[in-house]
Amino acid sequence: MTQFRDFLDDKAYDFPEHQRPAVAGSPATPSHDPATRLAHILVAVLVGTTAGLGSALVSVNPTQMQQVLGLNVEQAAWLTSSHVMTAVSANLLLIKIRQQYGLRRFALTSLSLYAALALAHLLVSDHGTALLLRAASGFVSVALIPLCLFHMMQAFPERWRLRGLVLGIGVTQCAIPLARLLSPSLLASQGWRSLFLLEAGLALLSLAAVGLLRLPPAERARVFRPLDLLTFVLMGGGLALVAAMLGLGRWEGWLQPPWIIVSLIVAIAALLTAGAIETRRTTPLLNLRWLGRGEVARFAVAVFLARIVLAEQDVAMAAVRSLGGTTGALFTLSAVMLTAAAAGVFASALSMNVEKLARPMMLAIGVVAIAAFGESTSANPHDLWRFYVSQAGIAFAGTFFVGPALLLGITNALQYGSRELISFIVLFGVVNALGALAGPALLGSYMDGRVAAGAAPLTAQSDTLRLVAALAALTTAYLAVILALRIRRKMAELRIQRSANTVDQPAAAGGLHGASSDGGWQPPRPGRGITTALAAMAIGGALLVLAAWRLP
Repeated sequence: MTQFRDFLDDKAYDFPEHQRPAVAGSPATPSHDPATRLAHILVAVLVGTTAGLGSALVSVNPTQMQQVLGLNVEQAAWLTSSHVMTAVSANLLLIKIRQQYGLRRFALTSLSLYAALALAHLLVSDHGTALLLRAASGFVSVALIPLCLFHMMQAFPERWRLRGLVLGIGVTQCAIPLARLLSPSLLASQGWRSLFLLEAGLALLSLAAVGLLRLPPAERARVFRPLDLLTFVLMGGGLALVAAMLGLGRWEGWLQPPWIIVSLIVAIAALLTAGAIETRRTTPLLNLRWLGRGEVARFAVAVFLARIVLAEQDVAMAAVRSLGGTTGALFTLSAVMLTAAAAGVFASALSMNVEKLARPMMLAIGVVAIAAFGESTSANPHDLWRFYVSQAGIAFAGTFFVGPALLLGITNALQYGSRELISFIVLFGVVNALGALAGPALLGSYMDGRVAAGAAPLTAQSDTLRLVAALAALTTAYLAVILALRIRRKMAELRIQRSANTVDQPAAAGGLHGASSDGGWQPPRPGRGITTALAAMAIGGALLVLAAWRLP
């Protein structure tokens, strides 16, 4: 039992000030030897892939899930929506759980639950149980994303640590193209069961890897307050209802079903009540006053619009099928998109400049506008080659965008304090989740409306692509306005401080940057019994991954 307790807990360690994190619940940042850095990179890629692939495999295969479980279109849409309904507000609670109960326990518990839920999916035979499991998986999967970021950042020295953050968030964004690439072979093996065999196998491998490779200890703090649970229920419930409306609105007629109208009223009331409570608290769960500042609100709008625009890929895939794209062509297109997405992650990390974060965001969405307009002019099978070029550009832009967007918010938040950083992380998760639902819903509704008005499916898809191009152009212009406002504010600061050296650089990110000097911390080695158990778990995970393709 002592060995097991040591495995679950982190012993406190007095790190130098420059290696301590900005907020409780995040690991310290000592230096590591090259082998350990490589190990952290591999664990980050594994955990990040696990975090995103589970939901992606379901969202890109709605027809298959519909056929297997005998569902109609609306019931199949609930599978994706239920996952987002819990994920959208999970950070409200998970961040404080990590801070109060410790990063190590948080990581191992989250991965254990995620693996158990993935295995439970294999026993599903009815829609209700599937919804409950998807909802639980959505909540737990959010916990895996910071683990990916923490491990990736440990792999880099002080001057490159923010680049590690960009790489970490980029790994999670490659899940959709990876799911599109893997799905045909998985479904041909054992159908929908292969999807969850792969998810469970990756979860067990991640659990074993995180168990063996410890993150440096994180500081703990008593952060829960009596009203936190009430705020979470109100705000989380309101956001969940909004997610349900966005996920089902296209299929059920938006404001036509009574349940959507009732949900809208309840969501508004719950969110307003939560806002009233939070603005009057001295230690709120979310700092809504800071989130309502002009620069933060403008940032949230920009990210939301970008997520809508990036939903263009679903429309483009439908257009490829309408033009006669074969299974082989779709596989090749998915491979091109995955390669371009990975290239976007690396390009974003290499070109990162904390002084010019709005510019790559603007460039990325501008690429989407040009690519979507080019696709809208494709009218026959001979034009299929255009989609390889345009979708490569959009996949590149999607991952190239997200890193600077995250850093832009983090660097701004850290100027005000740790509470604002937590508020931003919650905001970023909410905006991304709702934007990812709103994009397909709104574009799909427009496309359905064009078909209902008498347009041919290919014509409706081309019209939708032109709409995306217009929205992307407007979003690019909006980002240009944000850039102009940031330049004006920065020039005002320079005039006041009379020194160009006072521009906010990584000094604002005390918790994100460590120092290159070694603080002396070494991860404790697990005992023989724990090591054996983790090795068995890794072998079991590898066998499940192989079983997904029925390999020996």
